[in-house]
Amino acid sequence: MLGRVVTAIVLQVFLLVPVARADEVPIVGMVTSVDAVTGTLVVESASRGKTRRVTIYIRSDSKVVRFERAPAGKNPSFTERATPLREVQPGWVVSVKTRHEGDREIAEIVRVVQER
Repeated sequence: MLGRVVTAIVLQVFLLVPVARADEVPIVGMVTSVDAVTGTLVVESASRGKTRRVTIYIRSDSKVVRFERAPAGKNPSFTERATPLREVQPGWVVSVKTRHEGDREIAEIVRVVQER
């Protein structure tokens, strides 16, 4: 239930964002592997009928966040909570805003959309 609500929220945000240049579009897909030691995350993403695996590099200034329900008694909403990369699991769905450095995708922010 929680995963569906978060997914619906994220999809609504993406639908409200104006069309952006290719470099500004987030990478959305399923995590296939995580290496906290080297600071990499591999995401399998589908776009225009093609599937690709993207290695994303996590730097010290990159943010990794998960959505969590606000404390009891507050409005029924969600907040973002910083999460260490080592907690991200294969099978989770993420949305990653990146910037290019040479041929590498460097994460600015990784948002966990759905935990499976």
